Amino acid sequence: MTITPNELLNRVRDLVPAIAERAQKTEENRAPLDETITDLIESGVLATLTPKQYGGLEFGLDVAADIVRTLSAACPSTGWVTSFYIGAAWRLNIFTEQAQREVFADKPYTLTAGTAAPLKQVEQVDGGYRITGQTAWNSGSVHAEWFTFAGLGTDESGNPAPLWFLVPRSDVKILDTWYIFGMSGTGSNDVSVDNVFVPAYRTGPFALALAGKAPGQLLHDNPMYHLPFLPFAMAEVTPVVVGAMRGAAEAFVERTKARQGTLSQEKASGKQAAQMRLGRALAAADTAETLLHSFFERLTSERPERAEPFDRAEMKLKAAFITDLCRNSLNDIVRGIGGDGFRTSSPIQRFHRDLNVLGVHAFLDIDTAAETMGRFTLDLPVSDPLL
Repeated sequence: MTITPNELLNRVRDLVPAIAERAQKTEENRAPLDETITDLIESGVLATLTPKQYGGLEFGLDVAADIVRTLSAACPSTGWVTSFYIGAAWRLNIFTEQAQREVFADKPYTLTAGTAAPLKQVEQVDGGYRITGQTAWNSGSVHAEWFTFAGLGTDESGNPAPLWFLVPRSDVKILDTWYIFGMSGTGSNDVSVDNVFVPAYRTGPFALALAGKAPGQLLHDNPMYHLPFLPFAMAEVTPVVVGAMRGAAEAFVERTKARQGTLSQEKASGKQAAQMRLGRALAAADTAETLLHSFFERLTSERPERAEPFDRAEMKLKAAFITDLCRNSLNDIVRGIGGDGFRTSSPIQRFHRDLNVLGVHAFLDIDTAAETMGRFTLDLPVSDPLL
């Protein structure tokens, strides 16, 4: 039975009340709850970006963004993990066709975690590589079935080249390290591998993926799969930020309506300062959504220059600017929520912590992205391994 993007989004909206109700437990669990993962699988959303030839839906990146944004307005941690699980189907195209078929052999989605930070020990051996090391920030690690690692291997000419390695969960040790101020429910633990053999077919050329030209990507006709890696990664994370901003603004509306001064017994909704702060919050949420829409229009447009480092830097700056706008707006909100607004039962304080953590993510940090764009504009040397 076929399903349309609108029908899929309706399924997501049906999940929102349960996701919001579980948000605090998700944070306490430091990972999405098992029932949430089951709900996501049964809804079909994890197959959003999977190629049709593997049984997936092969919908557009805008559909994936709408799903993630909707879930993130209820729980940013759940939205974040969902985005990486959906996006894993795209990222797997960096690997060979054999690896792709292996992962999608029995289902049209994959629960895959990983990080771009390179391993320190990579040894080329007969038939592949042996890898050893530990990496941090592996979002979705708790339920992941596969993991990706980065490291320095060799290309076909024997020259050093950055590679990605695809490793089954059975070969990976998950370390209980995820204790953090915000985005606590993402299960972004450290993981390690010890002298694990990775066959050559489970490696992918990261340098080619940066330009959207890995052989595994070119197997598919859909131009969505030919995007450079970094703009795609921005497309995964930015909808979480924008969704969190919308969720915070809506929570602030309810908070303002219900809040009453402990001493004065005066309704917050009657105060001009509260009204103005609420107006700014709603404007920020609307603006962030408009900018996100513009970001995706540019991302998916066929532009010869989109594989160039300058263009990738521009896209990274746009994503970082949206994030900074949302973070600053949310920091403005919390100045008007009162002491009770910081209780763990209040969703606003969770949105506040989550967005401030997202704002310093390597992909979304405004200072790094702005400096890079400034250096490009001034014809100064630029060194960013993700570009």
